[in-house]
Formats: sequence, C-alpha cells, structure tokens
Amino acid sequence: MKFTAMKFFRRSKKSTSTSESKPPKPSKPSKSGNATYDDMERDKYRMYNGRPEQQYHFAAERGRSYAPWLQLPAPILERVFAFVCPHSSDETYETCERSAVEDACMLCDLRDLAHASQVCKVWRRSAISVMYHSIRIDSVHYCEREIDLSEKRKRKSRFDRNGVPEDPASARLHLLCRTLREDPTRLGKLVQYFKTPYMVRESSAPALARTIAVLPNLRYVDLPEGLFMDDPAHHTLKLEVQARCPGLRKMTYLAGSERSLEALARGNIWPDLEVLELGRINMDPAVLRQVIAALQHLRALKASDCKMLDDDIFRYNDVLPAFPPLEELILTDIPRITADGLVTYLSGPETKESLKVLSLTNTGIHPSALHNVLANAPRLHTVAITEQVDTPFPAHGAPIPPLSNWSLETLRYEITAAPSASSYASTTASYYNYLASSLFAGGLPRLAAIYVRDLNFPDLLLGLPPPMPGFAGSPQRPSSAGGAPGGGSPGGSPGSAVNGGRFGSLSPPGSFGNQPPPRFSSNNPFASAFNPGGAGMLALNQTLEIFTKGDDDLDWGSTRMDPFDAGFGPGGRGKGRRHGRTASSASGRPLSSYGLSDIGAGWQAGGGARMSVIQGDGHGGFLSVPGEGMASHGRKSSASSFGGGAGGGGGGFAGAALRDEWPRPTSSHGKNKGDRDLWR
Repeated sequence: MKFTAMKFFRRSKKSTSTSESKPPKPSKPSKSGNATYDDMERDKYRMYNGRPEQQYHFAAERGRSYAPWLQLPAPILERVFAFVCPHSSDETYETCERSAVEDACMLCDLRDLAHASQVCKVWRRSAISVMYHSIRIDSVHYCEREIDLSEKRKRKSRFDRNGVPEDPASARLHLLCRTLREDPTRLGKLVQYFKTPYMVRESSAPALARTIAVLPNLRYVDLPEGLFMDDPAHHTLKLEVQARCPGLRKMTYLAGSERSLEALARGNIWPDLEVLELGRINMDPAVLRQVIAALQHLRALKASDCKMLDDDIFRYNDVLPAFPPLEELILTDIPRITADGLVTYLSGPETKESLKVLSLTNTGIHPSALHNVLANAPRLHTVAITEQVDTPFPAHGAPIPPLSNWSLETLRYEITAAPSASSYASTTASYYNYLASSLFAGGLPRLAAIYVRDLNFPDLLLGLPPPMPGFAGSPQRPSSAGGAPGGGSPGGSPGSAVNGGRFGSLSPPGSFGNQPPPRFSSNNPFASAFNPGGAGMLALNQTLEIFTKGDDDLDWGSTRMDPFDAGFGPGGRGKGRRHGRTASSASGRPLSSYGLSDIGAGWQAGGGARMSVIQGDGHGGFLSVPGEGMASHGRKSSASSFGGGAGGGGGGFAGAALRDEWPRPTSSHGKNKGDRDLWR
C-alpha cells in the first residue's frame, strides 16, 4: 500500500504575484537608433546621481581635507598635552605626596589625556609619549567624582550593605605592571619618573619590583623606607633597582645603610646621582668625603641629624679629594658646622659661583654670622635660616654689618625663642630689628619674598615706632609743664618754662620752641639713619612680599610692602618720585600725618590718636580737616596757664598763641573753695 505525502502548506502564489507586479519588458533597441525605455532611465539616474568616483567619501578624503590640528608637529602637540595633564611633565625628585598639583585632580587630567590619544594616530603617538613620561598613581579622585566612585567600589552583598572598599591604588599598580610588561620595548623605555603613594610602595613591593624590571631609563622612583636602611625584607627589591635602573638621579641613605653608602665610592652603582640625601648617618667623615667626591654629577646634598659632620669636611686636605661644588646645600640639625667652615668652603671660585640654594636649620651658624656667608656667595637666590635662640642679638663688641647680597631673591628668616628662654623677655625682637635695618640699608636689592616668624615685622618696615601703651606714660610729656608766666618764653613752647633749669630743654638745639618733639626716641634702632638736622622717614628700596606666621598659626599670612617717596627734606633718603608711589596720591590708601606729632603718647586719652577727617581737595588729593573743638596744630584746645585762660589772652600774645601745650593737671575743686565737688 502506497502512501502519498500530505501537503500541510498552501501552495505559494509567488510566481503569479511576481508576474503580475513586474512591468512589461521593454523592447530591444531598434536598429533605427531610437531611445528605448532603459536608455531613458539610465540617463535620469546619471543626471541626478554623479559617478561613483566623483562622490565624497570621508574615509578616503580625510588625508586630503584641511585640518590644522592634525598637521601640528609633535613638539607642539606634546606641549599642548602637557597643559591637559600637568603632572605628566613633573620632573622633580620629590615624593608623590610632596609633588601633588594643587587645585587639580590628577586622575581626571589623565583621563582627558587618554581620550585625546584616541582622536587619531598622530595624536596618539604624542599623547603616549607624554602620558608615560612621568607616571603618577593616586589613590582617589580629588574632585566630586570620588563621592560616587567610592560607593561603586564597595563590594556589597545581601548580608553586608556597607561593603568592603577596594584599594584602587593597588589595582592601578597591577594594571600598569601588566601594560608595561606586555610592551616593554615601546612603553617601558618612555618612563623616566614613577611616583606611588606611601601605602602602595610599602605594601606592594613585589608588584613594584616587577614594574621596575621593565623600566631601563628610570630616573626617579618612590621606594619603601626599609630599602634606604638596608632592611633584609627589601634586599631583593634593592638588587632589582641596582641592576635594572642604573640611571637613577636621587638616592637616600638612612641609619644602618653605611655599608651601601660606602659602595658608591667604587663608581659602578648609580654613577649619575644628582641628589644625595643623608639621614642619621654615622660613619667616618673622610670616607664620606671620598663618596661625595666620586659622584661627578652631584649637584644637591641634604644632610640631617648627622652628628659626625663638622667644619673639617669642607677644609682642604692633601690626602682627601676636594669637596665638590654644589648648587643646593641643605643642613638640618648639624650643630658642629659653623660659619667659618662654610666660608672656607665658599672661598673656592667654582664653589662660589655654583651655590644657589642654602638652607640652615638648627646648625652652628648663628644669625649674627649670616652676613659672612652671604658676602661670599654671590650667586645665591634662596637662603633659609631657622634657629631657636635664647639670648638677644649681640650688640656689644664690633659692629655687625647688615646683610648684603645682590642676587638673593627669597629669604626665610625664621627665628623663634628657645623653650629655655623667658616668655616675658623679647628675645627675638633684636634679631628682626637687625633684619629690618638690613632691608633699609639697601643691601638686598633683588629680594622679593621674605618669610619671618614675627607677626609685627611689617610694622617695623613702616619707618615709625609702635605706639606705647597707656601704662608706660608719655615719653614726650615733660615732668613739669606749664610754669609761671614769667619763667617761660613768650611763645609758651613745651619745656620753655624750664629752660636753664635742671630739666633742660626738650626742643632740639637750633629749633623753634613751638615745633613738635622728634618722632623717634633716642633708643630707637633706626634713629641713627636720620640726619640730625632735619626730619625724615625710612623707606624701602624694593617691593617686598612678607609672609608672617605666629607660634599658634597654621598658615602663612602675606603682606605686600611697596616703596614710596621718602624725600622729606634734608633728612629724607631721596627726592622726587623714585618707584612710582608717593605717600599721598599713588598709594591705594590715603595717608595722613595729621595728629601724629604726639604719637609717642601712645593710646592714652587725648593723645596719639588721629583726630582728622579725610576728604578730597578736588584735584585727586586729600585734605586734613580738623574736627570740631580742635586747634590748628591738631591738639584739643585747653586753657592756658599763662594767665590768658579760656576767656582771653595774656602776656605778649593773645588767643591761640597763648595756649599751653602741656597744661597742669587740675583737681576737682573750682576757682572758689566752695565749688569743691568730690564726685568730679
């Protein structure tokens, strides 16, 4: 029995539908040359659509299009990318923590540079060379993105909603290690600076060693502190650095690594060192001098807490090599090095011309001997001295010349009182007075910034003594003023009534009695700079940026001091406009000397206060207008003791001419005995 296959699907009507939808075929072109239907359609297509070779293809025309940003040379592109990612051009020998860019997010900058490398092949070559020049691994983002990313990094579970945060810095180090080891020929040779956070370099030594193994041109790398002390746990890492990175430029040796430091004298381990840092090293100074002399490219030396160093390391010796000339010399907690030894080192012509940065912290170089060091270093541009003193500045013996250096630009003069000094004795005041006198002397013409630990130091540069407190009395007021009318001169000047007596005259010789007393006392340290024959003010010769910091302050406060015209007669230091600023109009704040004739009276009632109103004169200047109840000379009017009281004049003069500058103190009783009042 035969079975036929059953057809479960309906027969297709494709042939019928297609045959009905197709248009009738055009006839073949006739031999007579008449255009057929196909020819007409072909002409229409060619009319509205150009030839394929004439159409624009972006991929084919990219190389021939005008794009100036694609034709920039590689140096310009690298310069532009350095602004996109500033930390990629960091070539300092500082750790990751100290070389951070302020007010920037290094991870975001690196992300922008990575996006720029994906634009085209030309940009990629330049961006890669910039990106791998100086590598920096950061733990977190220094921007708002860290708020969201920190939550995403937590490995949360159903039973642990808080989550365990990951270590992004360690993960970035492993990813970098994998990338560099996959292409060490092209990427590894580009890396010259490699900086990692403290916790990463201390806890990920194996990953750090695998990464350093493919960086032959490395100049600086952050290493764990145990390597600097010859810790056996980091011995393998140290051998890896010595073998794979022979071109290091900076190395640190701490206590316990004296044997490794001595090995540098052979010349086969890191011969290109430029910066050498020593901390708590205890070895023979002669051996240390041989090690330093063996480093031909050494330009900076930092020694801290090395008790065995003294002046002999700088002195000439027939057996030992000479101490090499340096550009930077930083000495910290080395009390046996004095100014004589440093001057001996600076006596050489090469050393004198090479030293540019000098830092002295708690050394044997006293601030009073700093002028000898500055005089023998003509190329210095930065000097820092930090000392704790327990005695005032030496004022006896031979006079100490002021500080003088024609190339100094930055001075850190941080003098503080030692804990053993008395808190009631102004020990450091004399040191800052000496510094102020040096600035007034004009021996530091290129100085632009100065750091001090005295909040009142900017007031010393104003040229005026500070006002005295009320309990100290008035140094300008005589002990007895306003004598009898017959005992004084007709002018009624201060002290004229006691001329010829035991008190003497308060007015300088050769001056009129009605002139105010001198503004500077005899014990003022700046009084010697004035001409005794005329009045004058001390003035700065350059613009200074003064940074002050107190004992309880955390940040530095800045004050800008501008020079001004000091041509005030024969006692002034100059005449006319010198630095583009005068005491009245050119300053941003109008100055008025009205009422300052008795500034020595301090802050007592009725003395030493400004009692004037500043108003414009219509020509860009200011007028000093006395207030109500004030005399023309700035003092409040008072009854005269010459007999011409408040109601009238007496003697040879009348009115304001007979006012007494220093009236006698009166009691509470009136003219008559019955007017006495105990409550006045």
